[in-house]
Amino acid sequence: MEALNFYNTTFTEISAAVAVFVILLTFLIALGIVWVYKYTHRGLSYSQSFLTTLIMVAVLGSIVMMVVQENLVGAFALLGAFSLIRFRTIVKDTKDVAFVFFSLVEGVAVGTSNYAVALIGFVLVSGIILFINRIQFGASVSGGHIVLLHADGGVSSERLGSIMRDWAPKHHVLHIQSTEGKLEYSFAVSLRPDRDPDGFIRALRDVRGVVSVDLMSGKESVEY
Repeated sequence: MEALNFYNTTFTEISAAVAVFVILLTFLIALGIVWVYKYTHRGLSYSQSFLTTLIMVAVLGSIVMMVVQENLVGAFALLGAFSLIRFRTIVKDTKDVAFVFFSLVEGVAVGTSNYAVALIGFVLVSGIILFINRIQFGASVSGGHIVLLHADGGVSSERLGSIMRDWAPKHHVLHIQSTEGKLEYSFAVSLRPDRDPDGFIRALRDVRGVVSVDLMSGKESVEY
């Protein structure tokens, strides 16, 4: 593989062995990124094709950098080509964008022979992601649940409040919506250690006026 050096009009050769090593190393790092993504992913926006995309972005990024290194004209031409590409899939989780960038940066680092930077960056960034996921950093309901409750206009607010105080001393209203006489409540709750979620749901369903109750883990709730 040869790349034209416009500074001295000579060719800089990249051996086939080096190219294979770079691609394989990038692939292994990309597999690590995919594992971190799967381990920390929450919500309903999981896609198998997105995992393939992470690997492809990393590998293609490393190949591109091997081609355009020491070639400013080629680099600018490549950026112009990338500007024509548009992603037509809506990204529901903004964290996915960060993982795409993470994968691309690792591919660029390996492709430019910065192996130590690539490996150290992968280990430290992955460690940071796992740590943030472990402590549930920024979660509005740490270790709690989200309750979605649908009721008609005749729901007993006093009875509902009494059950909330009895089963979940730590609770607050996230959202209330009224549509055609129907009420929709969203609560963030932290149940007592000695209370089980099934009993909590049954108690809420027994309230007069309650039509349905849905309970989900707070750390797995998604914004949509």
